[in-house]
Amino acid sequence: MPTILLIGYGRVGSRTMKYLRELEPSCDFIVVDVDREKLEEAGKMEGVEVYLYGPGVLGKLSERADLAVTALPSTRAWRIILELTSRCISIVDVSYLPEDPYILDKVLEDCNSFLVVDAGFAPGYSNIVVGYVYYRIGLRDSIEIDVGGIPENPAPPLNHAISWSARDLLEEYIRPARVIEDYTVKSLDPLSVIKRIEVPGVGFFEGFPSDGLRTMLRNIYARNLREYTLRWPGHVYAMKILRDLGFLDSEEVVIGDVGVKPIDFTALIFEKKLPIKTAELAILQVLAEDGDKYYREIAILKGSPQNPATPVFTALVHAYTSKLALKGGLKPGVVAPEELYEYKEDYEEYLKRSGVLISKETSLTQQ
Repeated sequence: MPTILLIGYGRVGSRTMKYLRELEPSCDFIVVDVDREKLEEAGKMEGVEVYLYGPGVLGKLSERADLAVTALPSTRAWRIILELTSRCISIVDVSYLPEDPYILDKVLEDCNSFLVVDAGFAPGYSNIVVGYVYYRIGLRDSIEIDVGGIPENPAPPLNHAISWSARDLLEEYIRPARVIEDYTVKSLDPLSVIKRIEVPGVGFFEGFPSDGLRTMLRNIYARNLREYTLRWPGHVYAMKILRDLGFLDSEEVVIGDVGVKPIDFTALIFEKKLPIKTAELAILQVLAEDGDKYYREIAILKGSPQNPATPVFTALVHAYTSKLALKGGLKPGVVAPEELYEYKEDYEEYLKRSGVLISKETSLTQQ
């Protein structure tokens, strides 16, 4: 029976294990986290061992595992990925890695292991759709990704609510957004551009450029390629005010005798004051155009306060990618999700079975 080392049992990791146990009932799990309460919950399940994270823990546990599945905050992920890579264990990761994962390519190849990066909602399934339209259909002139996890209706005071890591969410508003314009990679201030975007059948939103292209900047040679994050109207302007006032700064300020990073303080306030209390929508729209040819795919998942759509959609893709990894066939080295386009129909079928509504519109007679 395969043994999976799951590192990170939070919003996404706990759901990833749930879905992967359904996909691969014969697997045993070793769960590692820094939260004792979460581990206590996981340890009640049959076939699950739990360990509190600490020095040397991963080295011993990776020797017993066939695959590592990681779901960690962006601030912690890279250090764990480096340690696992040095142990020559294959990894399916869903964390945002600010670092370039391709610097690990040679080490992974020498180990005959792989690292699947960005195996989530977006980046993740968005990459798979882009890989499909680029490699399979051949639309390479203009590709736009519109993506957002938002409350079903605008939620005051920011017309938004939190369903996943608030710290990672805030990074989207300060991290330069890389896009491709006329085959050239450019960096944009994410809050300098606000675009009105329609998602047919859902409504109108405002979008701002976000840094979700990642490995596609290297692997997808389209003339124009851009990702926009979707929000309800009014939200982006409010976040720009917070950023301009310094609430998203990473440099510590001293309050009394305590040093505090404003962005960490803001993230804590968001977690306390803006939790998701209504149904949430995870929305993905990919529109590819080349002359008079086009392809549009829309994927929508409706969640609840107990099961918000964004972490659920993310975990579904994370789990299915882990299933593919267990079956073998992935090349050694770094594996980007756009390279998994050959499995798009399989992902699509699984997502539909799991409640994701997927619609497609194209000018092409064959796909």
